Amino acid sequence: MTAPHPRIAHSTLINLAGLLIPTVVSLATVPLYLRWIGEVRYGVLLIAFTLLGYFGAFDLGLGRAVAQRVARQENSEERNRTFWTAFLLSAGMGVLGGIILYFLGHWLFADIFQIPAMLRGEAQKALPWLAAIVPFIALISVLAGTLEARQAFLSLNASQIIGVIGLQTFPLLSVALGHGSIAALIAAALAGRLVGVLVMFWLTARRLPFVGWPALHRAEIGPLLRFGGWVSVSGAVIPLLTIVDRLIIGARLGAAAVTAYTVPFNLTQRFTYLPSALNTTLFPRFSQTLEGDNEALMNHAVTSLIAIQTPFIVVAILLMQPFLTLWIGSSLANQSAPVAIVLLLGIWINGPSYPCYSYLQAIGRPDIMTKFYLVQLLPFLFFLWFSIEYFGILGAAIAWSLRMAVDAVAWFKASNSLMSSLKALMVTSPFVVVSTFMTGLHMALLSFLGSSICIVSAATYLSIIMLPEFVKARIPLIRNILFINR
Repeated sequence: MTAPHPRIAHSTLINLAGLLIPTVVSLATVPLYLRWIGEVRYGVLLIAFTLLGYFGAFDLGLGRAVAQRVARQENSEERNRTFWTAFLLSAGMGVLGGIILYFLGHWLFADIFQIPAMLRGEAQKALPWLAAIVPFIALISVLAGTLEARQAFLSLNASQIIGVIGLQTFPLLSVALGHGSIAALIAAALAGRLVGVLVMFWLTARRLPFVGWPALHRAEIGPLLRFGGWVSVSGAVIPLLTIVDRLIIGARLGAAAVTAYTVPFNLTQRFTYLPSALNTTLFPRFSQTLEGDNEALMNHAVTSLIAIQTPFIVVAILLMQPFLTLWIGSSLANQSAPVAIVLLLGIWINGPSYPCYSYLQAIGRPDIMTKFYLVQLLPFLFFLWFSIEYFGILGAAIAWSLRMAVDAVAWFKASNSLMSSLKALMVTSPFVVVSTFMTGLHMALLSFLGSSICIVSAATYLSIIMLPEFVKARIPLIRNILFINR
């Protein structure tokens, strides 16, 4: 018998907390990295982690396939057959990915990336440790997919928080102990990631729960790979589309430019946390619910995301320059603030499309997304190279945000929500446009603060009005403001 669903809002808040807590740690650790190891060495470390993120795609899309299948299965025996088959396949592919990264990395660090000669030896010595992390990332995907399918969001986020914090803080501990080479930093990151994997495995054993012995089940391989195959192709293309900007920057402009771009990139990605948290909550629902109900749920989710995220994006645009100046210093902030603002524009357009992406995967159509990514790959790479060549790191941000806009339109169209989504975005767009324009003006402090308060207040009120009625009725503060049910 299927367990009752936890409330969407409650599950989304748990998932959001799981994303925000590591962010707080990251905000504290980035200045320490810059101070203790410098911009160039930190840039090399970011390039290494960027490569690591791409090779995490060697899970064959099995994490998402497990989430979709386990969410529909009714008994422990079926769920265990799916889990162990995916786990063992993913482990094997992770080992293969690690081997490829090891040999490919020597060429990249020696001949492609503009790394100072004194650091190239350090980077190459770090490759065995970097390659060793790849299988763990592949396993995390399957473990996380299983917990997501079981809607065990507290367990999922607790284990992810431990792993991400370990990944961020263990290298700093290594520096504090006097081991600041790239190899030592990567080895410490491996130890942090391993702690997270062990915790996630233990929690998965409790929530699945485990039955019988690990084994590959032939009947499960086909369905997993058919679904996971398309996800895997997109899993190979999406990270390439996502990380290639930093790789080209590293090759054309050097490691210091990677830092100037990646710091604002990572910071602005925090504004995708709400869509990501809601996406994680909705995917198992979409996998279990009838198609007509799914479309209604998806449309409510898209409208709610547009309404909720707009005031936050407006505030972020207005405060980005002063925040970065306080956080990382005026020199780096002057390079990074324009990049961050352009990236925020892409996130504002693309964030509401996350439920559409999840919906298409849940109904068994990941092929739609994958085909689109393959079509856009070469045009995007050409435009990205051109933009970086002529506009530097700001050009990379422009190319990325334009791709986010194109992606959003594609997902809205594929899920039959294009017109309603674009209408909601158009209604809120004046606030985003005006706040962006204000950042380029040299206004007196009091004038800037007064104008900012007016814009944010108006954007917030409009967003409250836009929320679906059942959402407004469940939030006491909004209910009181709008006199709902009085």
